[in-house]
Amino acid sequence: MKGLTVLFILIFFLSCSDKPGAPADLISKDNMGKILWDMVQADRFSTVYLLKDSAKKDVKLETFKLYDQVFQIHKVTKEQFVKSYKYYLSRPDIGKEIFDTVVVRANRARVDTTKPPQAKP
Repeated sequence: MKGLTVLFILIFFLSCSDKPGAPADLISKDNMGKILWDMVQADRFSTVYLLKDSAKKDVKLETFKLYDQVFQIHKVTKEQFVKSYKYYLSRPDIGKEIFDTVVVRANRARVDTTKPPQAKP
């Protein structure tokens, strides 16, 4: 869950910024949550698999390539994501809902992977 730790550190440091108005190309709360979830998954993939791959010398670069793929999948630009991310950080009343949803989803996924398989009747 290193990705969640990084996410919360970013939230903490950027939440002290001025409260800007909503950007014209603001990513919706629902889509922002999906993008953040995919970025956490990309970070997890980097941590679990790329660090062990001796052919991948620059894991950070490979992780940023994965982030770019997430942006392409969701049809957003890096700039649009950053603007929206900063906006939601400046609005804790809205941003908290998005980030809490990602945390709940991560916890649910963690529980699902630790459950023993159920026997079929």
